Amino acid sequence: MCIFGIECNFKQHAIEMKLTLALLLTVFLISNAYSQSVTYEDFRTVIPSLQKEDFKEAFDKSSKILSSTQNDSSDLRGIVTYMNIFSAAGMVVLNQMTHDDFIKNANKYIGQYIVMSAHPCVDTSSRAFNSLQFTKDESGKLQGFTIAANNAKTSILCFEYFDYAAPVNPSEFIGKNVRCGGILKAVETNPNKSIIWVARLRIADAFARVMTPR
Repeated sequence: MCIFGIECNFKQHAIEMKLTLALLLTVFLISNAYSQSVTYEDFRTVIPSLQKEDFKEAFDKSSKILSSTQNDSSDLRGIVTYMNIFSAAGMVVLNQMTHDDFIKNANKYIGQYIVMSAHPCVDTSSRAFNSLQFTKDESGKLQGFTIAANNAKTSILCFEYFDYAAPVNPSEFIGKNVRCGGILKAVETNPNKSIIWVARLRIADAFARVMTPR
């Protein structure tokens, strides 16, 4: 029996408190899941799939890593983001993903930090695949440019354009292995839905970083 409603109110408050604590615990667990950081081991798990060009496996692995690390802005997450987009482009070439699904996936990363693979930097006299070059854009401004192709060089997965945040001196990079990255500004797909080339990636606030051998 409730005495002047005191006992009933106490039980009601106790129930409400338990529900509140359960809700707070759930929010904490969800928040904690999304605040994890990409580890070096996470990054390494994707590499074998890319080396053997099992693009679907690389895409699935990188998607899983990215979905659990949404608050991470590290270089490693930037690299895994690029792996995800690159492997999706590879899936398009293998008819495992449509151009429309590719752009839908890639657009999720617009405005996010992205770090590309390291490539040898060459001068503009050679239009080499999987290498970095410094060229002039339509306005005459210096930009970085990479043609990222599959191993057989039968399809270009990504044209990559880098608009650098600070002035760069190409002579400091030519002949060296260089990694570029920045903020993914825009993604375009081949308007003809061809697999000769799949996508153009445009990177703002970019950097160019010489990679030293380990």
